Amino acid sequence: MSQPSFAELFQKYINQTCTPAEVDQLFEMLENGEEGLAGKELLKTHFQDGLEPTGYTDDSLRQRLEDRFKQIEQHLAFQQPRSKRVSMVWRWVAAAAVIVLLAGGGIWYWLSSETKPAVVSNVQQNEVVPGSDKAVLTLADGKTITLDSARHEMLGRQGQTTVNQQGGQLIYDASEASNTPSGELIYNTLTTPRGGQYQLTLPEGTQVWLNSASSIRFPATFNDSARVVYVMGEVYFEVKPRYKKKKKERVPFLVQVQSANGLKQEVEVLGTHFNINAYEDEPYIATTLLEGKVSINRPGIASPAFLSPGQQAQLNPQGNQVRVISNADIAQAMAWKNGLFRFDGAELKTIMRQLARWYDVEVIFDRNAPVSEPFNGTMQRSLQLSQVIKGMSGMGIHVKKEGKHLIVMP
Repeated sequence: MSQPSFAELFQKYINQTCTPAEVDQLFEMLENGEEGLAGKELLKTHFQDGLEPTGYTDDSLRQRLEDRFKQIEQHLAFQQPRSKRVSMVWRWVAAAAVIVLLAGGGIWYWLSSETKPAVVSNVQQNEVVPGSDKAVLTLADGKTITLDSARHEMLGRQGQTTVNQQGGQLIYDASEASNTPSGELIYNTLTTPRGGQYQLTLPEGTQVWLNSASSIRFPATFNDSARVVYVMGEVYFEVKPRYKKKKKERVPFLVQVQSANGLKQEVEVLGTHFNINAYEDEPYIATTLLEGKVSINRPGIASPAFLSPGQQAQLNPQGNQVRVISNADIAQAMAWKNGLFRFDGAELKTIMRQLARWYDVEVIFDRNAPVSEPFNGTMQRSLQLSQVIKGMSGMGIHVKKEGKHLIVMP
């Protein structure tokens, strides 16, 4: 079996899927200068200040990689040499559920490893588990189908389109369908509850991911005039290009966005990969572009806002202004799809909103709770709620669980 290249190992490292042995191999290749030309280009592209690559040296890169462990290492009393400390830290990380959060200049690091003895208590019997793959499909006739990650079966047909469930994914297969004339579209709706997420393949091959408490309304078969879908909540798209028959003209892909408070916008897709966050309790509708190009249109705004990769458009609550962020935090915007909570200077109230949707709980803030204190860090979405509460307690955030309520104390 051939050994993985530096580029393969580094990408796995960035995605946090490296095994402990692969991390050791990655550091060894860096220390021996074995990353090669392709590796240098990858590093130069990934580690950059501003918009232009600056070409970091290997020593600078190693420092950046080691900084990811620095805060953790300060709180572990390992006596081994540096290389073994790094390896040991990663072994803890790889074998455990991890929270790494920083607040007010301090840090708290916690690991819950399967190697530790299990303690059975009344609290665990009432454990709140994290969200999972679950959704409800509403057909054009009003019939509903409950979806989860356990079933693999054909659900039926909608018009000329076959509908299949494959674990946590719903697939609309219109490969045998002819073009549907305008005005005869059959609409279905996929809805995730609080504590749910799901993936959808639209009839023409576009991939869609729904976060918790989100929905998408879409036709079972698209026509050749335009592809229009309607979303609420948070949805990530990877749009497949489609062209009109006998013409080279693209069929437009339009996303009509509406938050529960009535705020609306239209996203016209001129590219492929983007995320839309339009939750009612968020301060604005955020559209983040990863690849391609999109335009943001809003009634009452004369000209659309165009986004390039790495940018984010924020539509204010009044719906009369679109602010474009040039250097958007892509990692934070996409954390939910990658199985993480990621907070870069997020206030406690922002963190608790996300936890409430994923664990399906209600959050109540005590009058003197530190709602505006900023936090930085990463947390796995696979953690049980008791683990999250324990982690917050270690940071001095006192959270009390009462039934389906989380009470944030001073």
